[in-house]
Amino acid sequence: MHANEESLLTSHPSETTLVDQMTPDDELHISPQTLIKQEAWWLLTSSVPLSLSYLCQNSFNFISMLSVGKLGVDELAAASLGVMIVNFIVLMPSIGLVNALETFCTAAFTASSDRTHVGLHTQRGLIAVTLQLIPAVLLFIFIDPLLVLLGQTDQVAVLCGKFLRIWFLGSWPIVAFECLKRFTQAQGIMQASTWVIAMVMPVHAFNSYLLIWSPTFGLGFAGAPLTTVISSWMMFAGLLLYIAFSDARAAWGGFSWKCLDGIWEFYRLAIPSAAMLACSWGAFELVTFGSSLFGSVSMAAQACIFSAISLTYQTPAAIGSATATRIGNSLGLGKQRRARYSAYVAIAIGYVIGIVCSLLLFIYRHNWGYIFTDNRQVAELCALLMPYFAAVQTYDGMNGLIAGIMRAMGKQALGASLAFPSFWMLGIPVGFYLALGPPKLEVVGLWIGLAVAVITFSVAQQWYIFFRVNWRHEVKACLDRLARSTRTKNSGQHPSTESYGAIA
Repeated sequence: MHANEESLLTSHPSETTLVDQMTPDDELHISPQTLIKQEAWWLLTSSVPLSLSYLCQNSFNFISMLSVGKLGVDELAAASLGVMIVNFIVLMPSIGLVNALETFCTAAFTASSDRTHVGLHTQRGLIAVTLQLIPAVLLFIFIDPLLVLLGQTDQVAVLCGKFLRIWFLGSWPIVAFECLKRFTQAQGIMQASTWVIAMVMPVHAFNSYLLIWSPTFGLGFAGAPLTTVISSWMMFAGLLLYIAFSDARAAWGGFSWKCLDGIWEFYRLAIPSAAMLACSWGAFELVTFGSSLFGSVSMAAQACIFSAISLTYQTPAAIGSATATRIGNSLGLGKQRRARYSAYVAIAIGYVIGIVCSLLLFIYRHNWGYIFTDNRQVAELCALLMPYFAAVQTYDGMNGLIAGIMRAMGKQALGASLAFPSFWMLGIPVGFYLALGPPKLEVVGLWIGLAVAVITFSVAQQWYIFFRVNWRHEVKACLDRLARSTRTKNSGQHPSTESYGAIA
């Protein structure tokens, strides 16, 4: 590895030495071709373990849905609805809050001489996601009658309520795992979560049989969420042990209630981060709920399609997370040119992967539904919907990747301001008009509207990155943000806004 590349990830310069090392030209002596090769190699090697981690973690739901699908259409519809509610009420806001750590932790790791600033930000994230879980408790207790009021059948409502109440037992460890995953990734340790999930995955697969289908221990439908609860606790415990017995522990610094002093600076980015995710993720979940209005077959087919969505989304999302780490580390060191090339290379790689996935989904559209169910109606509807998803999948994956770039720059508020009109003022109204209005396209109409929203949002974000971002300004904004967020801890050691002013 080139000397500059090694120092980019492993050095921890003091505030003074970092400014002294910076020059107006930054890394202008490195040719564009060399930068592209370096960034492509780093992103590919770093994204592979992250992609495996994301895919394996997503496979937990895939395995559970596969097992539940064989129990019946109502069970598959109830589990799909339960996953939708979990995503919308728990995971969507929690992951949105956690994603703010990619802004703070990655830059803090390289910009600050005190590595425990990474742990300080992580502690804020853990507190934020814990508080966010409290309202979900009451909702899940009384969810059954609410679902009936919203048009679900009694059978689906009861099954869904059971699913949610059991699943909630594993809610805290899964969001805490996401916090710790960002903690390790910010330090350039991309493989930690992969190793943990790889060890948990076979246990999850075995439990899916043991707790759902086993004649001796099988619980039927209730076994699916219980399997997820067990896996969530195992993942959290595994990553906690990894941190405790690895070099990553040095960045923790011990838990301190002082992290509450600057938590509002964390929320300044965490809330827009959650809003950005809510605008897009919430639109997808609303389409799932909308499909339930057309019966169990439509709901079951939608569950099959969403399994494909989750599967193909993971690789570009992993690249986005790796890119967020790379850009955040680069901005923390004042290397704005390298940060810019990282963003451009990541987008190019994302398009290649997205196009390949879209082609494969279109080619095998008639076979996908039968993976989950033997019901011919469900499989045929799945095949009918798949071309619409295949057309939009590339841009959906790009949104996941570009979100990482936006988080690295602290542009969550901008992302939310672009997502809201794309999904909620354009795509969703168009989709529901085509589904329920005079065209009467039902689920197909929902997907047409969703495609319009996804493509609009993706193009808007890419236009901003290519034509509006001033990367030298982003360095100063990054260091100013770190200075504000760490001002209350060891006030003499936090990055100085004034001392970094010369960089920009």
